[in-house]
Amino acid sequence: MDIGTQLRNLLDQDGITQKQLAEALNISTTTLNGYVQNRRQPDAKMAIRLASYFHTTTDYIYGLTTFRDPPVTPFNAEERHLINIYRGIPEGMKPLYIETGRTFSRVAKKKEKELRKKSEKQGENTGEK
Repeated sequence: MDIGTQLRNLLDQDGITQKQLAEALNISTTTLNGYVQNRRQPDAKMAIRLASYFHTTTDYIYGLTTFRDPPVTPFNAEERHLINIYRGIPEGMKPLYIETGRTFSRVAKKKEKELRKKSEKQGENTGEK
């Protein structure tokens, strides 16, 4: 989806006019109409202002996600870094990236389980419970 389609949907969902939105953002109706008609692209600051006005994310404004509501738990820096790495991978390589992540996760869980069992066993040997 493109920005214009997203903005039209948001305007319809919230029941406001382009004129009302332009006034709220302190921009001209011509500028806003350019965004809605996909004749112009908002700069990053304007995308943030649009997202803030509609209580959504810039990803939603740009049509990168279909989820209007921001995530309840924001990603930490490492999670955002992983997402950015994933987005930079060619489409054909993404399944390999995902499977590699699953493998790392399974190995880590297995090791954690082994360590927990070992710790419990040592506790039994020393009389701890």
